[in-house]
Amino acid sequence: MPLAGKSLELREKYRGLIGVRSKVPIKDNSVLSLVYTPGVGACCRAIADNSTDSFRYTMRANTVGLFSNGTAVFGMGNVGAGASIPMLEGVSAFFKTFAGIDAIPLAVDADDPDKFVEIVRVMAPTMGGICLEDIASPDCFAVVERLQRAVRLPVFHNDQHGAAIVILAALGNSLKLAGKKLEECKIVINGAGAAGVALARRLVKLGVGELIVCDRAGAIYRHRTANMNWVKSELSFVTNESHVKGSLEEVLPGADIFIGLSAGAVFSPQWIAKMAAKPIIFALALPEPEIDYLTARKAGAFIAATGNVNHPNYLTSSLVFPGFFRGALDAAAWRITGSMEMAAVKAIQEHVPDNLLSEVNIIPRLIDFSLAPEIARQVAMAAVDEKVNRKKVDPDKVEDKLLRYVYEGELSILPARNKREKRLDLQSPLDKQSLELHKRYLGVVGIEGKIPVKDIHLASVLYSAAGVSDCCKLIMENPDRLYDLTVKSNLVAVVSDGSAVLGLGNIGPRAALPVMEGKSILFKTFGGVEALPICLDTQDVNEIVRVVEAISPVFGGINLEDISAPRCFEIENILRQKLDIPVFHDDQHGTAVIALAGMINALKIVGKHFENIKVVVNGAGAGATAVTKLLLSAGITNIIMCDTAGAIYEGRRKRMNPYKQEMARLTNPDRLQGQLAEVIAGADAFVGLSKPETLTTAMIKTMAADPIVFALANPVPEIMPDEALAAGAKVVATGRSDFPNQVNNSLAFPGIFRGALDVRARQIDDRMKIAAAHAIASMVTDEDLAKGTIIPSAMDLAVPPQVAAAVAEAAMKGNMARRQLDPDDIRNNTRDYLYEGILRIL
Repeated sequence: MPLAGKSLELREKYRGLIGVRSKVPIKDNSVLSLVYTPGVGACCRAIADNSTDSFRYTMRANTVGLFSNGTAVFGMGNVGAGASIPMLEGVSAFFKTFAGIDAIPLAVDADDPDKFVEIVRVMAPTMGGICLEDIASPDCFAVVERLQRAVRLPVFHNDQHGAAIVILAALGNSLKLAGKKLEECKIVINGAGAAGVALARRLVKLGVGELIVCDRAGAIYRHRTANMNWVKSELSFVTNESHVKGSLEEVLPGADIFIGLSAGAVFSPQWIAKMAAKPIIFALALPEPEIDYLTARKAGAFIAATGNVNHPNYLTSSLVFPGFFRGALDAAAWRITGSMEMAAVKAIQEHVPDNLLSEVNIIPRLIDFSLAPEIARQVAMAAVDEKVNRKKVDPDKVEDKLLRYVYEGELSILPARNKREKRLDLQSPLDKQSLELHKRYLGVVGIEGKIPVKDIHLASVLYSAAGVSDCCKLIMENPDRLYDLTVKSNLVAVVSDGSAVLGLGNIGPRAALPVMEGKSILFKTFGGVEALPICLDTQDVNEIVRVVEAISPVFGGINLEDISAPRCFEIENILRQKLDIPVFHDDQHGTAVIALAGMINALKIVGKHFENIKVVVNGAGAGATAVTKLLLSAGITNIIMCDTAGAIYEGRRKRMNPYKQEMARLTNPDRLQGQLAEVIAGADAFVGLSKPETLTTAMIKTMAADPIVFALANPVPEIMPDEALAAGAKVVATGRSDFPNQVNNSLAFPGIFRGALDVRARQIDDRMKIAAAHAIASMVTDEDLAKGTIIPSAMDLAVPPQVAAAVAEAAMKGNMARRQLDPDDIRNNTRDYLYEGILRIL
């Protein structure tokens, strides 16, 4: 089978090349409490006190943001953000295979460099480094230079830094074989894009003898007027000192070296005879070189190299970036220096020993697992020497650690534990356990490759230009193919600005990251959904919308998390209008689904019905508003909302906003006024999403017979369960895991997204949420109801399959689904994943 066909087959079989994995398996509630609430709060507080601790307790220290806007992919030009995703997944897989780095592929739908820079800057709190891919020139230079000033992280553009490093290494060995010196050579570069300009800049600094850069209009020279831009103008002042004019063919005679970084088949074999003795030809255009390797050799090239994986002297930035970032991350470098680049050049060049150096062996092989560790050592050493490292590091240990990773596996990459502490002390306080766990594993989520790079054949099939370009073309022609060829069909972004985290309030994006990682683990554990945490360094509504919209091509769904009200309503509403994938604010809708499920069963216990009960909801934030709306949609008509100013009613002026005004129109049909103590009289149910100790035993005694009390404030409920029961409550639920009937969102969102993703839903509407609530309620048996249990356990693995099937069926009936599937297949597939670890492609 041709290379492209095999690549398509494998990508479709596995739905992309990467996935998200949990570093810490959730076996029981004790582990759950360490990776998520309440234990994760300790990590959040530590980072809130010292932001650099985000590199200690989260995935940041081992995470690279991998960004492209798809404007210059494999010589195909601007293919668009979505079509760049297969390329990004391939790079991500290389990062993981050769350096153990978690690289998050993020296709950004923003061609404008200012917008692109802002999007990347805002996303920086999730990353330890930034790797840019396939951004067109000259914008790529502006992007790199602005990001280097905007963030204190290493910013590396593969098409600039990576290409220049590998070419300079190959060039050094080629000159050694040819017996020539750089300062005496004439070099002609064909191509004034990212790689060509970046290489030319570095050659000038290294003192090249004569350098001419050509583009489609010929040699670039000072004051040329045709086809110029600011980067080419800059080059014209430092290259081509003789002011040579003419085409590539006209300026090439006498050149020692030709480096092609342009387009395929533009170099004639006859030109080689006009070059200097022992001519060196690097034909690196992709997917087709300027001249074929064998043709160049037959025409007299002393050394030839291409970007074709099947030829000798295969030059690719894939040799560079894994080791480079490993060294930069281990040193916690806050920027990249020229010395770090040249250290990588030296490592690659010296990796081919003199006794093995030959015209057909000037560069290490792609599948050489000892190269990245050597690059990492040299780069870390340079970072320390240049004093751009945040932490002290022994370069030899950096190399040793990566060698152990590539030959022994994942655990070797983790930081060493305290020698006296051989295992996690389960008797220590919960906060201490959670801190130790997060520190030990550098956070709790990471990237995994679905198809490891084991040999050159697999690398050719899945990661070479020839193997990837057809995937990109198919997606350009039909964007829906993203669901078949990439991880999009099973990938959710967990997005937060850190403005309303747990009970900690506005602690910011870095301190919010541990919670988002924990959330991602729950997605994977209970739904088989790949979820990536994205923490944003902005709390501006429009900017959050812009960022999420720009990165949406990568994802099949968006889960908004811990964003304060009322901004969360506006953000979700705008995104739902702009995107054709599910947007779900879990603090609102997850809580609402579980509260509705609990209410369904509570009413069974007390023998009452939706249509004739009175419910008081205390609180007017995101959760309370969503709960109220879903209860209304489910058929409860008499609901009164209260806030600190008392009952919300139409016409109230005190402490109102547009969202409360909307709720005033929808609720309180009798326009009751007064404080909670007054309006709760005669109520059948109380739902609290407010503050501790706001419900008293005296209030409960004024409620209708067999009152239902949902005291959901965290970590301290509106009333303690024993007090509520003593006051006459028939059914009590809280938001805490240490009390019965926990209203726990993890019962809802994994199954909801599982069902929505399987049918490729456009949205998650009320019909789907109500279906989820009924599915959850149905999992409580009559026997359990008799004991007062209304909500399943958070660890009940029978729940997500039921929820997924119900949500999918509701989506299909409500015309929200792109695909029609049998709900039983979805139920069985989810169950197979939960019990056997197998998630089939439906």
